Amino acid sequence: MRILLVNPPIYDFAVYDFWMKPLGLVYLSSVLKKEGHRVYLLDAVNRFDPYFKNIKSDPFGRGKIKFQKVQKPEVLRNIPGKFKRYGLPPEVIRERIKDFSPEVVMLTCSMTYWYSGLIELKEIIKSLNLKCVLLLGGIYATLLPDHAKSLGFDRVYSKKENYIKELGLEIPKHFKEFPPPDYSHYSNLSYACLTTSLGCPFNCPYCASSYLCGEKEDKDEEQIVEEIYYLYKKGIKKFAFYDDALLIPQERFIRLCEKIRDKEMSVSFFTPNGLHSRYISKEVANIMYKVGFKEPRISLETADESIQKKLSMKTSNYEFVGAVENLMFAGYKKKNIYTYLLAGVPGVSFESVKQSILYVAKRGVKISLAEFSPIPGTKMEENVLDPLLTNNTVYYHYKNMEKDMVKVKKLAKEVNERTGR
Repeated sequence: MRILLVNPPIYDFAVYDFWMKPLGLVYLSSVLKKEGHRVYLLDAVNRFDPYFKNIKSDPFGRGKIKFQKVQKPEVLRNIPGKFKRYGLPPEVIRERIKDFSPEVVMLTCSMTYWYSGLIELKEIIKSLNLKCVLLLGGIYATLLPDHAKSLGFDRVYSKKENYIKELGLEIPKHFKEFPPPDYSHYSNLSYACLTTSLGCPFNCPYCASSYLCGEKEDKDEEQIVEEIYYLYKKGIKKFAFYDDALLIPQERFIRLCEKIRDKEMSVSFFTPNGLHSRYISKEVANIMYKVGFKEPRISLETADESIQKKLSMKTSNYEFVGAVENLMFAGYKKKNIYTYLLAGVPGVSFESVKQSILYVAKRGVKISLAEFSPIPGTKMEENVLDPLLTNNTVYYHYKNMEKDMVKVKKLAKEVNERTGR
């Protein structure tokens, strides 16, 4: 069977390739190929697609995605800033779909406020008069199933459903049974994304990880190392881990790093989702440094201890300070250590955010400010007129918090500039 997997273009105010790949589709491609299907992955926001020219990246493989300015949807008309469409032009997408002539099309969408790209793809496919089934799955479909069903796809599946049963196949029940991710669809890769586990033992009120994944599942360390080594032999030297809880349990992470070290690969690893400071012991920090983890990112969220208790107490200021000290002792420079702080959380004043920024600044490390947005399925979800309003770029305007947000963003920037000297 000819199966097309699609990661649609993105409609947003700002998008950056911060180690961004449709990892679910990449794993799914492996499952489908293993069963003998012919698979084509169309990643519309792959900035290294042969269509794009003169692509630039920073030393770690990150960079800007090509875009075109588009008209804002009516619900966003009062939101300042230019609205953009990121990715391959519609005519290029249309020609590639037509050339492949799929019997089944599976689409995904990671952010719930990126569904506009799905509408575009559905219209393109319908215009081609192909005799194919349109299946929609992924995070958006899981968190907002009713909204997803309103878009008019043939079937909408949550991530927990076995949405390839209609093809006579079953997705492996356990993550450790998944084959390695299939990156053969990418002719030019500056990095690869992987995950060693699904889920997280914490249940933070602003995060949907436990809702999406259930209990934490780990792949065997040997499997992960072989996946990395296979891609390394293909020329990939940069890897971003998508895990929500990479360091849990510590013993497993240490064993994984030791096995990576034994392969004697010249590689770099990144953790865009952040690390739990509670688990950054001296031993963990040392092995991270030795095997090539760059720019370690620590999840603190807030330095306000009263708020930490409300946000599940997954870390404390004492543990954060200890993690920074352990990373520095291992060899990391302060200017290369980042700390995630949340801004715009309901019930958390911007004065509290400001104090958290100053607290981190005293430790001499950099700040990565994460703008809050309410995620469906979490304790902090909100009923809004349209999912587009939950975009973190939009939300603080929608809630009339833009003046305070600008101030804390400016402060964080000033702190980082001083730290980087």
